[in-house]
Amino acid sequence: MFKKYLLFTLLIFTNFIFSQNRQGNFQGMQSNGKLSGKIIDAQTNQIIEYCNVVLFSYRDSSMVNGTITDREGKFTLSNLRPGMYFLRASYIGYDNQTIDSIRITPNKPEIDLGIIALDEKTIELSNVVVTGEKEVIINNLDKKVINVEKDLTNVGGTAVDVVQNIPSVTVDADGNVSYRGNQNIRILIDGKPSELLGLGSGDVLSNIPASQIESIELVTNPSARYDPEGTGGILNIVLKKRINGGLNGNISLTGGTGDKFNGSLNFNYKLPNVNFFASIDSRIHNADNNGNSYRTNNINNTLSYLDQLSNGTFNHFGHNFTAGLDITPDNYNTYTFSLRYRKFGFDTESLVKTSNLNSQSQLTRYFERSSNAERRMNALQYTLSYKRTFDTKGAELTTDVILSDFKMKRDENFNQLNFDNSLNPIENLLQKGLSDNKNLQWTIQSNYINPIEDLGRIETGFKVTLKNFNSKNDYLNYDNNSGNWLNDITRKTDFDYKENVYAVYGIYSNKISDFQYQIGIRAEQADVKGTENLTSSTFTNDYFSIYPTVHLVQSLPDQQEVQLSYSRRVERPNNRQLNPYVDRSDSLNISYGNPELKPEYINSIELGYSRIFGKTALTSSIFYRNTNDAITNYTIVNDNGITETTWRNLAKNLSYGLELTLSSSLFDWFRTNTSFTYFKNEFEGLNISNSDYSWLAKMNNTFMLSKDFNFQINLNYNAPTIMGQSKMKEQFATDIAMKKDFLDGQLSLTFRVSDLFNTRKWESETIGQNFITSSYRKMESRIAYLGISYRLSPNNNRERERRPKDEEGMDEF
Repeated sequence: MFKKYLLFTLLIFTNFIFSQNRQGNFQGMQSNGKLSGKIIDAQTNQIIEYCNVVLFSYRDSSMVNGTITDREGKFTLSNLRPGMYFLRASYIGYDNQTIDSIRITPNKPEIDLGIIALDEKTIELSNVVVTGEKEVIINNLDKKVINVEKDLTNVGGTAVDVVQNIPSVTVDADGNVSYRGNQNIRILIDGKPSELLGLGSGDVLSNIPASQIESIELVTNPSARYDPEGTGGILNIVLKKRINGGLNGNISLTGGTGDKFNGSLNFNYKLPNVNFFASIDSRIHNADNNGNSYRTNNINNTLSYLDQLSNGTFNHFGHNFTAGLDITPDNYNTYTFSLRYRKFGFDTESLVKTSNLNSQSQLTRYFERSSNAERRMNALQYTLSYKRTFDTKGAELTTDVILSDFKMKRDENFNQLNFDNSLNPIENLLQKGLSDNKNLQWTIQSNYINPIEDLGRIETGFKVTLKNFNSKNDYLNYDNNSGNWLNDITRKTDFDYKENVYAVYGIYSNKISDFQYQIGIRAEQADVKGTENLTSSTFTNDYFSIYPTVHLVQSLPDQQEVQLSYSRRVERPNNRQLNPYVDRSDSLNISYGNPELKPEYINSIELGYSRIFGKTALTSSIFYRNTNDAITNYTIVNDNGITETTWRNLAKNLSYGLELTLSSSLFDWFRTNTSFTYFKNEFEGLNISNSDYSWLAKMNNTFMLSKDFNFQINLNYNAPTIMGQSKMKEQFATDIAMKKDFLDGQLSLTFRVSDLFNTRKWESETIGQNFITSSYRKMESRIAYLGISYRLSPNNNRERERRPKDEEGMDEF
């Protein structure tokens, strides 16, 4: 039924687009004077929000009107009298841009200045020129933009290194991301789903080189245009894509201690109507790790203990290739085709020494289990995009068709050597695990924006997502008598998972004086089916949901702003959480999926305040999240002393707190960005009652010692944080980096040391009904990197759109 409604809605949607466009083309001009334009970064073409725009009288330089740019970098000054003016645009870290000789006439009361590009600021300091930097953190209506392109402490790293420096974000030992204590983060790449389907956030982020990232967008309360998935919000990774004229490129090479190497090549070639772009990068990262786990059991009122020591190596390699072209045959249409291919793997070797102890701490069993595993993955993503603009200013239609194809194979070999209580070897067991996963996803989406004069802005669209996942797993035991590998039928699985989601949405926004509001609603029908082919067992879960969103912004004097937002979101269980396959890599600690999982829903409210005074920007927010049927890891210890971990729907999860961010250029040669988050997490249900306060603090300090030499130091502290049954202990780390430029900035040499004091470790405590487990993990984290990069920019003259010149003459007033 919903699919019929969707088709009917699309027909109305198409008719609405062109009827509104025709109406917009014939709307008359207003008699009052109006001035508009758009502010961007001259180098990256990225929009600049909250840029100060002030209009002055040409006669006496008195201020006539002023405003700040909106979320699209646009500004409008209304109610202007005929006359001669000049305009000044200013923003922290940029040179002021002045537009002279602006004429407002009765015959032409509305003027569009087009695009105004701001250059990075240059300051004279004792005969030394220091180049300013754009704001590292920019807070917008519904998202936080973190400009990481010039963060020196990311050199040689991956997206994992980038996001762990973001305010309120933490990363665990496996690279899994949490925001304000919530791990359900939706990761997008350039606003689109990642082709690395079915992988955890750690695997996805570790395969994106930091050198490819321009900025990170953290969307806390997304509008109805975005997928409602991800109760913790959306983390959008914006990759670099230069569009300057002619041939432009960049090549970089980095080497790190302990066999860590990466290199990348990016280039684009822009002609008047065609832009070609491509990038290729390779990465090798080898690292050691060690840890221990100590578990106290109380089974049938009898105490026992499990002590495990582990050490191993982690080897990662990856090759990424992206290519595409933009075709702009005229001023209205843009066609984009891109291909992204990733080939990568994770190889691990480990040795776990296990001791079972009785209530008297006497050894009852001891064995050593060594393993080596190879994971090989291939991912392809094809994207075809279309963008259409109209004569009505701000109206546009965008459409995307995306095909993602992901394959993964995993081979594991286990060798378990059992000992007697005198620690003499008595038995050697050989086992093998094989996995073959395939994941195919189609995404079809379209969005239309139509600003109707005096009626506000309407945005509407649809999205269809079709997922098809298959996972085959085999487990084999070696028979010493026959010398053959025997398949364990009880552990063999063949799991199919299909999830189809059909969505339509609408958004209305308007502005009343200094008050902006945006109201949206999204309707989705989800059809889910899972089948275990070997047992013919199936489960289905079809459901319809409504997701409203509200965003309110009130501008105040002295560059102050108050924001209030609300959104309802969902976290659907993924195929890994639903797959009943039992992972027995550690025979005493196993894990498996839960086909009975239901989606979790969250209501999120956030109140924010921001102010810019001088060279300092302060933003703050109070947030509240209420989650029902929260999905979380749930661990038990069975009567055989084996830990079983799966996923369950908790009854309720509450999270609320305060976030502060301060960005300041205290001196022309020094910039600091500091963030502090204080929050409380509460978990209730399934024999779990866990709540506690936590806080995070991050500081990024940059010293611009000269025009070609920068030094940077990052400080990160995470206080203890609870997650369901577990509690992560505190963590502290310091990263330093420095960069020296040569040849007018075309050649750069960078030196970086991650975790300078070697303090980054992961300690946790998990409490269940009949056990307590204390764990410790230490990954190789103190690493020195040396990198070199060269920028190919033979044509340094940036193209800018010139403002229209009025041919009407008029006396100054």
